[in-house]
Amino acid sequence: MKNEIKFTQRPAFINRQYELAFLRAFIQDTPNRLLFMYGPKSSGKTTLLIKFVEEIEKSKIYNTMFFNLRELLICSYKDFIQVFFEPENTDKENRKKIEYDLKVFKISFETIKQLENNQVDPFKVMKMNLEHFKSQGIIPIIIIDELQALSEIYFNGQRELLKELFNFFVAMTKESHLCHVIISSSDGYFIERIYSDSKLHKTSEFLEIDYISREDVFNWLNNLEKESGITVFTLTQEQIELIWHYFGGSVWEISNLLSNLIQTAKNNQVSNEDIISFSKAKILAFAIRFLDYRCLHYDKELFFAFNDVLKKKDSVLTSDIMSINPNFEKGLLIDELGNLVQKNLFSYNPVTGEYKPQGHSIQLGLELYCKDYAI
Repeated sequence: MKNEIKFTQRPAFINRQYELAFLRAFIQDTPNRLLFMYGPKSSGKTTLLIKFVEEIEKSKIYNTMFFNLRELLICSYKDFIQVFFEPENTDKENRKKIEYDLKVFKISFETIKQLENNQVDPFKVMKMNLEHFKSQGIIPIIIIDELQALSEIYFNGQRELLKELFNFFVAMTKESHLCHVIISSSDGYFIERIYSDSKLHKTSEFLEIDYISREDVFNWLNNLEKESGITVFTLTQEQIELIWHYFGGSVWEISNLLSNLIQTAKNNQVSNEDIISFSKAKILAFAIRFLDYRCLHYDKELFFAFNDVLKKKDSVLTSDIMSINPNFEKGLLIDELGNLVQKNLFSYNPVTGEYKPQGHSIQLGLELYCKDYAI
């Protein structure tokens, strides 16, 4: 008999009913477009996809290939082949058992070797797999999380893997209707570049996964045992207000705080001081990150302007910054903002062209930097 592992906290999955309904509706259509899921880092995109896959795997109609590239090191075309393709079971007795187990593209060992040696086009092999499953009455769903991991990989000379992959996805969805494709990324700049370069304007759709709302945070933190399995303490309304102030709707950051509070809880309570000291340490760390930031063109002048805009509105456009400081050159400014997105300090919405701090704690860190640390 296996020992039952008991944890003091389980991952929270808070009210993503709209997003799940959107994904269900997307795969019920005939495959004819790509879906880009985007949103700031740690907003819950991967957790949402895992929940979605768990749900649809109960159906015999759909089968999924879920590639979480955050967990994998892909530096070359050969790495790509090893991640996306797997030798099929050559045992005839067991081949039927895996016929519907479409987790990766299953092909013969010999074909994998040919792919690694650039003797076979990988996209032709992938299409054959998809056609096979369609003939079995199954609709494949390809899900790729953090696709930007495949950037700067080339094969067959100068063919860019990402560009060829997107051309293939368009062919498989809009033209052949063989499979659904869902692509998730926290890098809005990457999505915008791919969207523009691959001319995907009429072949794709977008779904934003943002941090959860104030109402959802309060519902969660008022029901810790139900939502997170936490039984050693409850929170007061004042404490929940404090947590919202410091971390907004960032589920990961709040969960991290709760883990620390479990260690200090006494008599089913935690202190305001523990919440404040933990949170202020995080805010200070982000202020220091702004202080230590290695700029491309602009640093504190940009941070001051960005912070000034955030005093009036929730998000920032390049035009907002340039209206505050007309000395900024637009091209250089966009480069700098892109660098801050890459550093996970800011997030970028590829649909609206808006920037935000990567969470409320980073916004508070920016405020602290501008107030006390800018030199």
